[in-house]
Amino acid sequence: MGGLTRSRGAVIARWWRSRASGKVHHAAVVERIAAESGWSGSYLFAILISAGIAVRGLLLPSSAVIIGAMLISPLMLPIIGLGFGIATFDLTEIRRALSALLLGALVAVGLCTLIVVASPIQTVTSEIAVRTRPNLFDLLVALLSALAGSYAVINERSTTVVGVAIATALMPPLAVVGFGL
Repeated sequence: MGGLTRSRGAVIARWWRSRASGKVHHAAVVERIAAESGWSGSYLFAILISAGIAVRGLLLPSSAVIIGAMLISPLMLPIIGLGFGIATFDLTEIRRALSALLLGALVAVGLCTLIVVASPIQTVTSEIAVRTRPNLFDLLVALLSALAGSYAVINERSTTVVGVAIATALMPPLAVVGFGL
């Protein structure tokens, strides 16, 4: 029985190398991720736009507007960069992506706090309340989305990336943090 299991494992490994990872240009993927996962003016602009849209959708409440903020998903690139940095043991990439992620989150929370302070709407809406009770299923969605996102980035599947962006969007929860502050 053990030999049968090993041969199945070998077949799966050969299939994976030939079909899934054999066609990937690894150096180009790592180079592209490194170029897109750091701090930049376009990243800051996307953070500001996404945070502004997310907080507006939470305050009104409007699921369609929140989904619009999720589609922008500027924090996804530093998260992917951080994952690739960890996977390749690249400390420089880890630092770049982590600093972009943390600074982006701080900017988003700060902007959302300012918008909420200036807003006449100060009530906890249904969209805000939903984001205050995460559970283990949310963690499972995040883990599965990470796998899908890695696959999408490596194989340049933009339609999959959009779905992953929605599933892992952190801007609405960050906007809720801004509301809470």
